[in-house]
Amino acid sequence: MPFTKEDVEILAYRRYISNEAYEKSVWYLAELCVTINKNIKNGYDVKPLETDNLILLLNENVNGELLKPTEEEIRELAERIYHENPSKSELHWYIAEKTLLLKEIGNLIKSNSQSKKKET
Repeated sequence: MPFTKEDVEILAYRRYISNEAYEKSVWYLAELCVTINKNIKNGYDVKPLETDNLILLLNENVNGELLKPTEEEIRELAERIYHENPSKSELHWYIAEKTLLLKEIGNLIKSNSQSKKKET
């Protein structure tokens, strides 16, 4: 089931009250975005500081698990995000949104993998 604006608001509020350091939030957002981008076709259209409304199409090389980014890939995006200087509340919102989006991708990968196993 797709997530709602309320789901994002709740998760963003939880991040807000956690009082996480700004730099850590930037890194986490970068990690989420790079992971999303590695797992869906045209994933590099997912921008860290934009709201996304995607129809998810898995990459063909995704095989039952999320593809994980390298630390260097995360670092490059984290530096770009940091230099755009988003507010902490923007970071909380985008992290919440990308977290829920990545969860949907993970569920889709899992169900796709299970259906492939049933076919064999």
